[in-house]
Amino acid sequence: MAKRSTNKNETKNQTKAKSVKVNFHDQLILNQWLWSKFNPNNLRAMQALLDDTLYEGIELEGDNAGQTKFFTRLTQDLHSDKHGISDDDLRRYDLNIVKHWQQVTDKRNEIEGFELNLKYFQYLALLFTEYYLDQYYHNQPQMLIELNETLDQYNSELTDSEKLQPYIADDLNKIAYWNATGSGKTLIMHVNILQYQHYHATVSEKIDQIILLTPNEGLSEQHLQEFKLAGINAMLFDKNKSRDAMFNYVQIIDINKLAERDGDKTVAAQSLEGNNLVLIDEGHRGTSSGGIWMTYRDTLTKNGFSFEYSATFGQAVSKAKNVSKQQEDMLKAKAKLNYGTTAISKLTESQLASLQLDDLELQKARREALKEVYAKGIIFDYSYPHFYKDQFGKEVSILNMKKERDEEEENLYLTACLLTFYQQQYLYRKHTKRLEPFMVENPLWVFVGNKVNDESSDILTIIKFLANFLDQQHYGRNIDWINDLITNKDRLLDAKGNNIFHNRFTPLMGHDAKQVYQDILQTFFNAPSNHRLNVIRITQNTGELRLQVGENTPFGVINVGDEKNLFDTATEFSQDYYLNTRTDEFSPSLFDTLNNVDSKTNLLIGSRKFTEGWSSWRVSTMGLLNMGSGEGSQIIQLFGRGVRLKGESFSLKRTDRNTYSNAQNKDLRLDLLQTLNIFGLHADYMEQFRQYLTDEGIEFEQDLLTLDFTTERTPTASKLKTLVLKDGYKDNQPNGFKQKVKLSLFKIPTEYQGKIKRIQVVLDLYPRLQAYNTDKKLDTTISEDHRQTHEISPDIMAFFDFDAIYLQLQQYKFQRSYPNLQLSVKDLKAFCLQKIDNTTEAGQAKDWYTLYADVSKLGKGMQGVQTQQAILLELLQAYMDKFYKTIKNAYERQYYEVKEFDVNDADFPIEFCDKYTFTAKTVDDNDAFAAHKERLEALQSLVNEGKVEAMANWQSADQGFRAIIFDKHLYYPLFSKNTDKLPFTWSPMMFDYDNKGRSSEVMFVDDLQQYINSPKQLPQLNDYHIYLMRNPSSKNKGLGFALAGNFYPDFLLWLVHRETGKQYLTVIDPKGIRNMSVDDAKINLYKEIKTIEAQAGGELVLNSFILSITPFGEMVDKSLSEDKLKELNVLFMLDNKQYLDDMFERILA
Repeated sequence: MAKRSTNKNETKNQTKAKSVKVNFHDQLILNQWLWSKFNPNNLRAMQALLDDTLYEGIELEGDNAGQTKFFTRLTQDLHSDKHGISDDDLRRYDLNIVKHWQQVTDKRNEIEGFELNLKYFQYLALLFTEYYLDQYYHNQPQMLIELNETLDQYNSELTDSEKLQPYIADDLNKIAYWNATGSGKTLIMHVNILQYQHYHATVSEKIDQIILLTPNEGLSEQHLQEFKLAGINAMLFDKNKSRDAMFNYVQIIDINKLAERDGDKTVAAQSLEGNNLVLIDEGHRGTSSGGIWMTYRDTLTKNGFSFEYSATFGQAVSKAKNVSKQQEDMLKAKAKLNYGTTAISKLTESQLASLQLDDLELQKARREALKEVYAKGIIFDYSYPHFYKDQFGKEVSILNMKKERDEEEENLYLTACLLTFYQQQYLYRKHTKRLEPFMVENPLWVFVGNKVNDESSDILTIIKFLANFLDQQHYGRNIDWINDLITNKDRLLDAKGNNIFHNRFTPLMGHDAKQVYQDILQTFFNAPSNHRLNVIRITQNTGELRLQVGENTPFGVINVGDEKNLFDTATEFSQDYYLNTRTDEFSPSLFDTLNNVDSKTNLLIGSRKFTEGWSSWRVSTMGLLNMGSGEGSQIIQLFGRGVRLKGESFSLKRTDRNTYSNAQNKDLRLDLLQTLNIFGLHADYMEQFRQYLTDEGIEFEQDLLTLDFTTERTPTASKLKTLVLKDGYKDNQPNGFKQKVKLSLFKIPTEYQGKIKRIQVVLDLYPRLQAYNTDKKLDTTISEDHRQTHEISPDIMAFFDFDAIYLQLQQYKFQRSYPNLQLSVKDLKAFCLQKIDNTTEAGQAKDWYTLYADVSKLGKGMQGVQTQQAILLELLQAYMDKFYKTIKNAYERQYYEVKEFDVNDADFPIEFCDKYTFTAKTVDDNDAFAAHKERLEALQSLVNEGKVEAMANWQSADQGFRAIIFDKHLYYPLFSKNTDKLPFTWSPMMFDYDNKGRSSEVMFVDDLQQYINSPKQLPQLNDYHIYLMRNPSSKNKGLGFALAGNFYPDFLLWLVHRETGKQYLTVIDPKGIRNMSVDDAKINLYKEIKTIEAQAGGELVLNSFILSITPFGEMVDKSLSEDKLKELNVLFMLDNKQYLDDMFERILA
């Protein structure tokens, strides 16, 4: 082949070609031709014209009685330009549609109890079909000319290799519908049969057979039931029955049963050749080879006609070619075979001549060029992007955990998945009656796995997870995880360091994690308490296992092809997990009852094939395991089933934001109930799928308006000294505490005896109540402590299950990551059964715990035993924490050292906030955030230029958040917010305000700025440079103290003497302390930090302060006076800033 020259116009064309290639929707020639016949001539404008319930249904009176209301709307004098189809033809087409629609929906309406009306997009699909079939039978030559004119116009923008071949008559008997799953394509199919029969009858030719091809037996069964509802005779194909017996039936055939010749389970496609009407549902998914199945399709429709339906044409053509490229590939294959090269341009003319494709090969190329086949054959495009934009179906949330995560994180992730589903159950159960108008269904959790029967079975992964969730030995871990998730603790982060579950559980916030766990047992597991997971094989229902807790109502069903092998594998694991297996010969199928109104089945687990032929309105959360790119089409099918939604008045639409967010409906959280949550686990295809949806115009978080705001560091006069643990002594380093020290719980190592404070814990079971009264005369503040102390008697401990307590403590130990801590049942019993002595000695209780509890609330009999056993476990867990951290701190404080760093050093041990990220909360908030973003960008300019004074008064236009500027802070700016109504999120966190409109952190920074700028500051401060830094509140980022409960004070304050260079480092934590005990480790850090100072050599003076925004009079614990608290470095933030004088005096004393 000669090389073609390239000119500017061709370069331009190639650029255009590239833009066209991006979106297959723009290449649908047949669809474009049909749109040219209407006004408006595109789906978006037609949606604006027709998509309203006012226009659904049939006209009952007037000139258009018996027509659709859509017809009335289309033929009104709304446009200066009329349609390319006469009103008379439109009226005729419309009457046909009404007749056919009523025929296929009459029986369904009777069963459902309401009338099913056409949606606007269904109507347009059928209207396009009417016009097409009318032209096909009565005006085919002209139709062929017009189609090629449309194709020529499209080709004019393309290079030769990208152009499509002209239509020929043989192309016209095959059309396709690109319909989103859930958009009613089955109903379209049923009407298409009647439409085709109507037009075919006008030429008086009989139809030999009506054949429906499906990708599998499951869909065949589903279609059989759907045909019954439509009143259309249908049957599953039986090769042993005579053709006469099947003549009046739609024959439903699994495409995998077609073959080149007859076999035991297959039928030769050629034997079915004839004047057939062939219907194809997702045919390209039925076989691994598109070429084979397209051959069968052409054989069956050779003298007939075919309608094809799919939600996944976009995936089918993603790697497909047009005819030109298909022919080129065939030539290259022949060249490789004959001449050992694919470089066709290097062949001689005679060699090229020998490779020319014959007629059969040209037909094959034309048949297998799927991109061109569907570009020229799709008559109507209502794929998922259109479905979604029209508000049909649910919103979607997609998460995926890749394989790099460890088993612990996977279980946490699955717990979040379960909690997400439970939250939907919780809302549904709480508001069932109020949700009825919105037709929200009882939620169902569906899990789909790729692998079924080996030891790495995906189904088994879920079974193990459920067993672990029920297992009492994992109780503490599960409670902690639930608590972390519903309190927004950062546990699972994305690549940007964002908490992926931030604010996902707002309806559960404020709930006690233990109560949430108990309600999950009741609501999801149908069980009042923990029992073993039972996996039960239903022997009379092939392919089914049921899941239940103890003997309670089953909560889940597993539907797989080979349930026996899965059952046997589960049995093998029953020794290691909290589960039992058994068989049941008599129980009925649960799978068949999933869609019953009273179904108690909350979980459906299956292999990737199980959902074929199954659908439900209930699916609200979906888990996908190990789904690779080969499962792309199946994932999209599953996705389509999950997003289906009945909607208000059976609109199929989700509720609009204005309705679900108004005061009347806000607490229903319809946004959560009308969202499909998809959790991928090792589901590699999910990223591709997410990108596919994004490319199609579906908005995800990456579509949210975002601003990265960079901070600037403040230069210092000298390097700053700070406290660091010596290299080699961190946790997992060779000399680290976990490597060097082996502990036995309850036994203080000899080297620390007498050197550390007695280890004691306090547990207060009294409710924390606050009372405020605007009338100060009615002030009920009581300074006297009326709490009762209680001791758990050894007599009642005789009834405790210490083995269970031991196992729970072991689990707690692993969860807290205390690998070098040992414990035994013997030591546990001895420790707990020792005589309790809570007398005081030198102001300190002599025994290991103090328990404040109302004895009357502890219960009697076995209930009292269980309650007090649970209390003892809580005390022991608190003791374990304090024991471990006390010894760890005693060990590590020997190895602290003082180092100095420049603020720009990469290894500065305290992490700077170099960037804030602001992101619109939703796509709908983009516009509102844009105004904030513009002001933030202006602030960014000031920051970049170092104009600190100009930033001082910066705040948002609505005053919802402001910049906190302190010119001695090591980076700037800081931010604070005083409202939860901002249209954006932020990371890291801003300073927040309490319900009294106060922020202790902001007050401290503002006070400090005013103080050091005031002539009233301590005179000696003039001799010092002052630097402040916000301390990150997490391990490996900030400066924390193990003994004080891994305490990370809010601020670090340096004083550096201008002449001598002597440095003081003070950790400061402004906070409310109303309920804080004066024995709290955070307060007592003031003394511990001095021990650390001495052991670090004394070259850096260390101090610790608690600054209280709570007035002394509001403290619950008033065992010490305000002056005594000052001696403990607890200062009260008074309006006169006296506390700052006191703080600096104590630092410099």
